[in-house]
Amino acid sequence: MPQHAHYTHQYFDIKGGHARRPEAAIRWSEGLPAEWREQAVAPLYFDHYKEYLVKAARILGRDEDDQPCYCAYCYVLEEEPDPARPGSCRELTYAETVRAWHLRDGRWLIHRVIIRHGEQSKARGFFSLSPSMPR
Repeated sequence: MPQHAHYTHQYFDIKGGHARRPEAAIRWSEGLPAEWREQAVAPLYFDHYKEYLVKAARILGRDEDDQPCYCAYCYVLEEEPDPARPGSCRELTYAETVRAWHLRDGRWLIHRVIIRHGEQSKARGFFSLSPSMPR
């Protein structure tokens, strides 16, 4: 398994570009706290984007009015190997995964996990509320 797979969202498995997936293809409510489930707007389909040049991907779930109601993204920044050290490989500098759900009251519930300097054991997720979708 590639090292960056530990830091990426489970659905970021498409080739670079854009794909559309049906409602059943993404477990969008996974990770959504039970006390917020009734307040989250359910998506009908998902637009899925993956970058060609960097390790980054984004999923947008859309509701019946074609408005975003679910958002997930992940990106990984790596340091290039040191050419002075033969056999060295890329090292994780920063990784971030975000999942966000649009609530019926207009706010967004956001869950963010940040990993710095490859210290996955120190990564902690946290929730926040925002008036706008994370970008």
